[in-house]
Parts: sequence; C-alpha cells; structure tokens
Amino acid sequence: MNTVRLRRGDYVVLLIAAVAAIGCCIRIWWPRAVGQTAVVVTPHGEQRYSLSQTATFTVEGNNGAMLSIEIDGGRVRVRDSSCPDQVCVHSGWLSKNGQTAACVPAGVSVRVIGGSQEIDGVTA
Repeated sequence: MNTVRLRRGDYVVLLIAAVAAIGCCIRIWWPRAVGQTAVVVTPHGEQRYSLSQTATFTVEGNNGAMLSIEIDGGRVRVRDSSCPDQVCVHSGWLSKNGQTAACVPAGVSVRVIGGSQEIDGVTA
C-alpha cells in the first residue's frame, strides 16, 4: 500500500485555504448596515425616498407596466406588479444597505442605500 506524505509546503497551502474559507464565511454572514434611503430607478428617471417615512406609490415601467412600491417601518418592497413573473414582488422587504429588487420586464429597480456599502454572498 502506498502512503502519501505531506510536506511543509502542503501544510502551508492547506492553512492558507482554511483561513481564506473562514474569512469568506465571516464576510458573507456579517451583519449589514441598515439602509436609510430607497432609490427607485425607472425608465423615466430616478427617485429617492427616505425609509423613515410611510408611503405607498405607483411607478410606471416599460410597456405600461405598473408597480406599487411600499415604504413602511424603515423598509421598502415592491407590493404589486403587473409583470408576469412577479420576481420583484417575491423579493420581499428590503432594509439592509445594498439589497435590491428588480423588475426586468418593466425596467424598474428598487435599491436600499445608506450607511457603509456592503456586498452580498453572490458578489463576494
């Protein structure tokens, strides 16, 4: 039977890989800063709304698509959309810096900003 012996360089590589993996895990699950502003981007321009207010409003996207946006309790969501797939609605409430919901058919996105810029697990 053949046995494999690890050399000093092998242990260094394993240590570096373990430290990198732990660092990535910490970064992914590190709590994000709470956002302060909702940025709603439509084909007609960009609007900013404070998350400290309570409001519900409608925006128009491409091809006459209508989206209902709701701000309440320091968070924002796409409440309703006339698009067929409803991905933007299923994104749910957004309150942390960097979170985004987008309705691609309508060309509308809602992004939370404020505090320090964070990245998510997908872009990390």
